[in-house]
Amino acid sequence: MFGRSVPFVILAAALFAFNFSLGVSRTIQNNFWVDVLKLQPDQMGLLITARETPGFLTIAMAAITMRIAPARLASLCFLIMAVGYYAYGLATSFATIVPGVVFASFGFHLWITLNGSFGLAVAKDTNTGSVLGDLQSIGFVAGLVGMVGVFAGIGAVGYPLAFAISGAAMLVGALAIARFPSQLVHRSPQRAVVRRRYGLFYALNFFEGCRFELFQAFGIYLLVHQYQLPVQTIAILFVLVAIGSGALSPPVGRLIDRYGERSIMTFGYVGMLLTFLGFALWHDATVATVLYVIYNVVLLTEIGVNTYLKKVASPEDIRPSLATGTTMMHVPALIVPILGGTLWNLFGFEIPFLLGAGFIVGSLLATQLIPRHVTTPTLEPVRSGA
Repeated sequence: MFGRSVPFVILAAALFAFNFSLGVSRTIQNNFWVDVLKLQPDQMGLLITARETPGFLTIAMAAITMRIAPARLASLCFLIMAVGYYAYGLATSFATIVPGVVFASFGFHLWITLNGSFGLAVAKDTNTGSVLGDLQSIGFVAGLVGMVGVFAGIGAVGYPLAFAISGAAMLVGALAIARFPSQLVHRSPQRAVVRRRYGLFYALNFFEGCRFELFQAFGIYLLVHQYQLPVQTIAILFVLVAIGSGALSPPVGRLIDRYGERSIMTFGYVGMLLTFLGFALWHDATVATVLYVIYNVVLLTEIGVNTYLKKVASPEDIRPSLATGTTMMHVPALIVPILGGTLWNLFGFEIPFLLGAGFIVGSLLATQLIPRHVTTPTLEPVRSGA
């Protein structure tokens, strides 16, 4: 990591600020929404739908901003997130939290279309893996610092100041990334591709999005609202999940390489199914906490969705197909969180998790359509829509 270029140092500083900010804000937000704003399940569903809607518009936002210099656009993204996260702490009700959440989400989702290009800009063909690995490690450490900071200091500083610290960190990131040399960044036009032969990939992303949006809305919310877990406990959970994910991601990847996507993803979806059924049917705070950690571990097997695409897609279709997959993942955000919140209000918290279990069954069935031995196509790529 030492001896890197000036652009690398600039990007590393920006990513440290970015991940530290998220480490703080995401760790405390659910407790803030429940303990301070008193949000009810139906309001949570609406809030998550509002937050995730910009993700559905990612391709359009990227196309509209193509002519803006990358460093300037990235700095604008960070600034938008800084204002949004600071505004979290000013909210006093559901109506006043929504603008900050949506504003920050626009900045976040637009930055997601950029960050890969910045990482590649500071790497050479001979050290791409090393550079990207170093940047990922910096982000990982920064997120942990933010989470540990919440555990140690939230009782003293309170929610408004904690969100202000998150916003200030993102502002530091905006100032840093603004100094990045834009001429190094190559942005490819964002486009989506839809081909019949990638239908299974789209289906897997759709079911993943259904389950993801439900858990985004109600996973931590269940622990805080139903079982009254304090923010310090949530911080510990986030730290455990972050460390576990960082340690287990490489072995899971190797297992997929060895045994194939179908076998490993089947194992993962069975694990997710059991955790969702446990959330719904086993009413105990300790069990729910353990299930949360287990869920995030088995969630790692979903990287098989993208490795499956890489094996079946033509090289020029991979990036636009990933964009299509991201859009498919965000389609459920328009309705699933609202449906889950309504069902919680009407019938209890068990029903949204049973609904999520149904979505996981869909993923499990779709996974069985993946061939046991997926091979990369050797034919000339089909360039027309199929």
